[in-house]
Amino acid sequence: MVGLYVNIGKPAAVEFGRATADMLHRKGLGLCADPASGDALGLPPDCIGEARLGQADVIVTLGGDGTILAAAALAAPLGIPILGVHMGQFGFIAEAHPDSLVRHLEAFLDGRAHIEERMMLACSVIREGVQVATAEGLNDVVVTKGTMTRMLQMSTAFGPHPPMEFPADGVVIATPTGSTAYALSAGGPLVEPTVQALVVVPICAHTLAARPLVTPADMEVTILVIHANGEVMLSADSNEVCRLTADDRVVIRRSEHRTRIVTCGGPSFYTKVQERLLWGERLNA
Repeated sequence: MVGLYVNIGKPAAVEFGRATADMLHRKGLGLCADPASGDALGLPPDCIGEARLGQADVIVTLGGDGTILAAAALAAPLGIPILGVHMGQFGFIAEAHPDSLVRHLEAFLDGRAHIEERMMLACSVIREGVQVATAEGLNDVVVTKGTMTRMLQMSTAFGPHPPMEFPADGVVIATPTGSTAYALSAGGPLVEPTVQALVVVPICAHTLAARPLVTPADMEVTILVIHANGEVMLSADSNEVCRLTADDRVVIRRSEHRTRIVTCGGPSFYTKVQERLLWGERLNA
């Protein structure tokens, strides 16, 4: 059975989703979708629902990397592979394009496709000794201040080692997959997605001593909010998890879940970095 997960905010994705659903029906393949996608595509009620989507052999996402991140929240705990169709502006994760979907899908169904496992993050918020929130993310976990909030005072501890305190607008803890997203914009390094590591990147730190750091994947990272000075938010893959207050501890570690990405010989990570980030290119003014 093939699942469809569509960015319904993109008319082109919805239109292609309807064509894809028709194609799958003609091929005699079972079809299912999440509620929002199913309604937008006009699928029968018995094909729609998260429980139904959880029975898929593969989930095809139509959109950009954000659509894959959203689908991963459902697919990763169930071990369902994701075949991403790149219909966005910049995607690094999506493997296929609309004109190559049939070829990639047939390769998966025939057992010829490779499945790449990407590490994820799990975070928990400890408040007065009690766990008050949890979340997982494929890209990153972010602690950041609100728009009108003054600079935060935080400390970051790596496993049992002494914490390091610094003022900043926040901090990004990213997977290698997420190293090309917010962490990159904040000055972090590029990390090949299959590397097992965590990337810790302060956001606008008011010191030259707080630099991006790459740690082993099994390292537990703890962020302590010392002074909130206003609104402080915790997010995972750009989804708000909860508001933080002074003395909250955010504990981030490698998740037990993996996002399984279907690859079919598309552009390598290094090709994407060169073509989309212009790495190594000389830019003429």
